[in-house]
Amino acid sequence: MKRRPRPKAVLLVLLLITMINLPIAHSTWTRWKVERSGTDVTAPVVGHDVLGSTGDPEYYVTFRLSRTIDPDQHAWPVQLDKASYDEAVAARTLDVRVLPDQPSAYTVDGQVTSRLGLVITLLADLALLLMLALAWRFRGKLRPQLRAVATGDVERCKPGSALDRLEGDLYLIRGEVSAIEGDEIVLDLGDRSVVVALDGHHNPIGHQQPAQVRGRLIG
Repeated sequence: MKRRPRPKAVLLVLLLITMINLPIAHSTWTRWKVERSGTDVTAPVVGHDVLGSTGDPEYYVTFRLSRTIDPDQHAWPVQLDKASYDEAVAARTLDVRVLPDQPSAYTVDGQVTSRLGLVITLLADLALLLMLALAWRFRGKLRPQLRAVATGDVERCKPGSALDRLEGDLYLIRGEVSAIEGDEIVLDLGDRSVVVALDGHHNPIGHQQPAQVRGRLIG
């Protein structure tokens, strides 16, 4: 039986994709805005340092923007290549392109950018894709699936799920119709599904609609 993706599951996947990719998308968007609408200024260098190992040094400077752009006068850090670092330390100034209304959004000539965020995002996307593929491949085995034989017609009902024992092996089964094929329907109860053999009874309910039926569990 073919099963359609549940709307809540689709929304959850979209939310995860958004959460994973939002940081890198935001940084890319900010950089584009700086390149398109930024203002070129000369900022004084207020500090510098060389970090890392001797064989792989990292060169950092901090600078301040004018009060008209940054009234709080933060010291903004940036990693530079060695030539740009030496030039900035010698001149005690740095050429910066910045958004006038957003001082935290800036770029600097000679700036060294890390691809770590992009790599982590791609790995997270790959892991999510793998989990989705496994969930789709083994979707029938991830949740318990019961079988029942209807003792009456399928009825419309309010949204929700239930598997309530009425007497003996007779149950009231309520859930969303996730599949219809021949003389059987599948009711999705959230944490499990129930394949209901209609046994000649009528089903007026369509796909992804709430339905309930009385039936005897057979497995």
